Amino acid sequence: MLDYSVRVGEYDEELPDSSIPENIGGNPFPGLRPFTIDESHLFFGREGQVDEILLKLSHHRSVTIMGYSGSGKSSLMHCGLIPVLYGGFMTETSPYWQIVLSRPGDSPIRNLTNSIVSHLITNGKIEESDREIHKAIINSVLHSGPDGLVEITKFLQNRTDENIFILIDQFEELFRYSEISDEYSNEAIAFVNLILHAVHQKEVPLYLAINMRSDFIGDCSLYPGLTQMINASNYLVPQMTREQMKLAVMGPVAVGGGRISGRLIKRLINDIGGSQDQLPILQHALMRTWDYWVENHDQAEPMDIRHYNAVGKISQALSLHANEAFDELTVREREIAEVLFKSITEKNQENQGLRRPCKINKIAELSEASPQEVIKVADHFRKGGRSFLMPGAQVTLTSDSVIELSHESMMRIWTRLQDWVNEEYDSAQMYKNCRELRHYTK
Repeated sequence: MLDYSVRVGEYDEELPDSSIPENIGGNPFPGLRPFTIDESHLFFGREGQVDEILLKLSHHRSVTIMGYSGSGKSSLMHCGLIPVLYGGFMTETSPYWQIVLSRPGDSPIRNLTNSIVSHLITNGKIEESDREIHKAIINSVLHSGPDGLVEITKFLQNRTDENIFILIDQFEELFRYSEISDEYSNEAIAFVNLILHAVHQKEVPLYLAINMRSDFIGDCSLYPGLTQMINASNYLVPQMTREQMKLAVMGPVAVGGGRISGRLIKRLINDIGGSQDQLPILQHALMRTWDYWVENHDQAEPMDIRHYNAVGKISQALSLHANEAFDELTVREREIAEVLFKSITEKNQENQGLRRPCKINKIAELSEASPQEVIKVADHFRKGGRSFLMPGAQVTLTSDSVIELSHESMMRIWTRLQDWVNEEYDSAQMYKNCRELRHYTK
């Protein structure tokens, strides 16, 4: 990771009147979504934590990263651990790594298959034209038994000492979807068995990390052996200190060629308070403040409180921004948007807001719209400077594409979405109660 500590340190106090650099770069803040691997030069404030994770991964070949929603788990892995692995800093093994990113979703083994095949295509090991045949082969191997992932690792390796690292993000999805059907529950069990066997074997250098919301830790007991694996090697993402938070704000500003006042930094940190789950909201507010500052700063004026206030501050910036996007839609597009956001969100019995990835064609069916109409609305909410939905604007959507909310925090902050989520939950509860009533009156 690049060291910008000297440049960052210049901005500890209120800035003097000096010229703003003319070569201001693009917006260095990702908004609601996690940092991606190629944004590690913008990732600050977590440097010491990567060493602890690396040590656990080296000793146990697995590590479970836990933290509340919004604590920065995914960003820590993408911009902290993965660059360190690629850099060859795990000293007790070879410096050669292949890295596969996946998540359970609504079919954990199928999604792992898709991730592996996409990795093979990206690295030139197979052709795009052979995608479907390799998906069928790899899916079959993974379903063949607990050692399926070990066999696939052998195929992935270009040399016998090459390490394979698999990151399973959003691991809590495994528990959410296991309630859908017996078929999914069986696949979830098989998926966990693949993981457990991979961690305990010594045949191939396979390393595994899973990211999981800490409020789902109790669900791990549903799967024999999973709690033991997690207990053996886990890392609870700590709350950032004020100094770390300051680095997380000042670092990207410095890299982007901008400047920020000391009083705005203090205001941002005070507004965040002790809420660890506010990190995505902070990033979004900074993204909006940066854009406003670029267009509206006076000569020699750094990013300051007036720019921050103009976008709504941490408390309102997200809701104002989302409403602005929604209000730009036509009446019909607003109807589609409501169905879209209701389709990709849910609330469980514990009142937890959850993301629920959904295919474009399913949303089109529910909204009685064409896939092209849904894609147009989705693109409106994921274009540059918004990033309310994933995948990002650089990915072209099709009817088979899966879209999702960038972060659960939108369900807490955007009042319109909060109302939609509550409406869906109340409707589901009413339907459930009616079914139970019919059952007891028979």
